[in-house]
Amino acid sequence: MKVAVYTIALNEAANAERWANSAVDADYRIVADTGSTDDTAERLTAAGVTVHRIAVRPWRFDDARNAAMALIPDDVDVCCTMDMDRFLEPGWRPKLEAAWTPETTALYCQTVYRASVDNPTPLRSWPAKNFHHRWGYRFRRPVHEALVFTGETEVTANSSDIIMFEVQDLAKPTRSNYLPLMQVAHKEDPDDAQICFWLGRDLMWANQHERAVPLLERYLDLPTSKWAEERSEAMRYIARMRPEQRLSWLDKARMEAPHRREMWLDLAEEFHGKADWLNLFWACTNGIEKTHRTGSYLDDPNCWGFRLYDLGAIASWRLNAMARAVEWGRTALELDPNNQRLRDNLDFFIGHRDSLRAGA
Repeated sequence: MKVAVYTIALNEAANAERWANSAVDADYRIVADTGSTDDTAERLTAAGVTVHRIAVRPWRFDDARNAAMALIPDDVDVCCTMDMDRFLEPGWRPKLEAAWTPETTALYCQTVYRASVDNPTPLRSWPAKNFHHRWGYRFRRPVHEALVFTGETEVTANSSDIIMFEVQDLAKPTRSNYLPLMQVAHKEDPDDAQICFWLGRDLMWANQHERAVPLLERYLDLPTSKWAEERSEAMRYIARMRPEQRLSWLDKARMEAPHRREMWLDLAEEFHGKADWLNLFWACTNGIEKTHRTGSYLDDPNCWGFRLYDLGAIASWRLNAMARAVEWGRTALELDPNNQRLRDNLDFFIGHRDSLRAGA
């Protein structure tokens, strides 16, 4: 078996050596540099990587990646597409050879997202089709490009033992390219549910709410829109942009994906704003019971902090359920120990509980 690891690169000097070293067990390491102005190409070349300088005009990620794929020698059996901000866990090569069969056309490995290279804590993980046969595959979409099979019968396999880590460089201004490219992608294929969702989300981030809401509503109506987590997220976004309909959309999101803590925190914030203490207690109770993240890219880390316990403690106090107010108030403070408001609240709850006991 001959294996090639390949990608495109633009000003990736900070990641070059790490990428090259993690792929060193490949027979070929190939990078198509799309116009770097730093020493990305020089660093990769020094590490033994074959670098080709290419130009793609007008810019599209799928065209660039397909150009990089075309540079892979024709004696390669298996290709690994790996962005420069990713790196393979050592020992991946024998695991690949064990998982790949003569019938396999693509293999899913586990992608694990980290906040930094030095922090091993996984923030989320998901299976990704990063290994594919040399022939029969192309990238599609000008952005958020997908690897698609162009042959007759795709045969996929999975290997959760092969780990590809991702440490996203948030300082890079690449997202500025995404919105216009997503508009192109949506025009090319209006029924692509994934692009419809992402375009609506990016328009929301750009404060173009009048354009974002119809797109997200269209996404929800598309027959290919079937992933409950993503559908519920679209409903959350619409709730943010349509405050007069917020509670209705949040309730739809709850029914779509009741296992997500995100839905319950949004509902809790809404009930807190309305001083609806009974429903606030209900939302917090359900949210706190959700103890497992989905592991998808949609997980919101803010939902796993102190806030649900904080709101639950307030609701419990308002309903005179002081034992629960103290319990949740204490948990909230444990999750954010430097928050003086939480400390003051907990002292108040304990004092109120103790006075009630003394009165009894």
